[in-house]
Amino acid sequence: MTYNKYKAFQKRIINLYIEHPEIKRIWDMLDSRRMFRTMGVEEGNDDSPVHLFIKGKSRVGKTQMMKKYVKLSDRYVHVEEDGTEIDVVPVAYMDLPTPFTLAGFYNQIITKGLGAPRSPGRPLVEELKYRAFELLKRQQVEMLIIDELDYLLASTYVNKKQAMEQIKNVANETDICLVCVGTPAIEELRILNDQHIGRYPPTTIPWFKECDEDFLNLLKDIEGKLAPEVELGLGNSNSAYPYILHELSGGLIGWLKPILREAFMLIGVFDPSFNDFSILNRLNGDVLLQARDNVIGELQEQELNKFLEK
Repeated sequence: MTYNKYKAFQKRIINLYIEHPEIKRIWDMLDSRRMFRTMGVEEGNDDSPVHLFIKGKSRVGKTQMMKKYVKLSDRYVHVEEDGTEIDVVPVAYMDLPTPFTLAGFYNQIITKGLGAPRSPGRPLVEELKYRAFELLKRQQVEMLIIDELDYLLASTYVNKKQAMEQIKNVANETDICLVCVGTPAIEELRILNDQHIGRYPPTTIPWFKECDEDFLNLLKDIEGKLAPEVELGLGNSNSAYPYILHELSGGLIGWLKPILREAFMLIGVFDPSFNDFSILNRLNGDVLLQARDNVIGELQEQELNKFLEK
C-alpha cells in the first residue's frame, strides 16, 4: 500500500497519546507493585501485596492511562504439558457495573477483566465468585485494575462497606495487587475502616492547573507527536496558543485532546480532499473556541470553574 502522509497525519491525530511525567510516575508505581508481588511469591513470602487507590478529577485521563498500561503488559498464551492453552493476563482491567451488584461485579471480572465467556444460565453469586477467583489464579493475574469506583457511592443494592469488603476479599483469596481508580470522592470508600486505610495508600493524578512550563511542555510533546509539516507553535510561550488552550480545556487532558481533534476537523484536515498541509494555517483562536463549544458545550466561566473545583 502506498504511504499517504495526509492519512498518516489524520491517524496521528486520532491516536494521539502523550506519556507526560505524571503518567510515567503512576506506571512506575504499578510496575514496582507487580515486581514486589512477584518477588514475594517466588520467595514464598507471606506478606500481602501493597495495593493502591488512584484518584483524579474527571477528564484528567485516568481511564485511558490504565487501559494503556494494560496494553503495555502483553497477554500471552501458555501451553501446559498436556497441551492445554492458558490465556495469561498479567494485568486485568475492569470497570464496576452500574448499578453495582455482587453478581455484576464477579461477571465483570470474568468477562471484562479476563475475557472469558459469561457463565450460562443464572448462576448463584457464590458460583460466580468461585469462578472469578479460579480464573484469576489460573490466568496468572498479577494486578487487577478496578475503574469507576465512584459507582459504589451511589450503590443501592449493596451497601458501600459490604462492597469494599468484597473487593478486599478478591485480593485476600487470589494474592493479587488491586488498583482502585476513581475521582477524589472515592476517598470516602478508602477510609470506611482502618484496614482499607492501611491496605490502599492513595495517590492523586494532578491536572495542569496552571499554564506553566509543564503545560507548555505538554503542548510541545503533542505537536512533536503530531509532527505536522507546517509548524503550529502550540507550546510557543510567545504565541497565544498555550493560554487559549489552557483557558478552553481547563488544563484537562480529557478535554484538550478532543478540542484539538475537533479544531483540525473544522479547518478541513479530515475532509476526503485533504492534500495540503498549508490549511493548518487556518487554525486560530476562533476555531479553537468553536471546537471547544462543539466538544463540551457552551460552558459559562462560572460552570467551568465549578467543575474544576470539584
